[in-house]
Amino acid sequence: MDFKEASFIQGKLIRITKKKMEILLDDEETGEPAIATVRLADDVTVDLDTVGEEVKAIIVDGKVARITALAPNPAARPGKVTT
Repeated sequence: MDFKEASFIQGKLIRITKKKMEILLDDEETGEPAIATVRLADDVTVDLDTVGEEVKAIIVDGKVARITALAPNPAARPGKVTT
């Protein structure tokens, strides 16, 4: 598959809708928090457990092609036991 442009963003996943998601990230120029709204590619699925987690999203031709949770936070999820 050929593509024109690829990049990535990293931040906290705060919302998922049917074809979009919002990621809270730090603006590189001002250092202030900013919300990036990005469209999901047609075949991309997002695990609902990643909402509230730090994620890295690969953007290809303006749409999220892949999303990966960076560091799971089991203490924030009730009912999960860690050893």
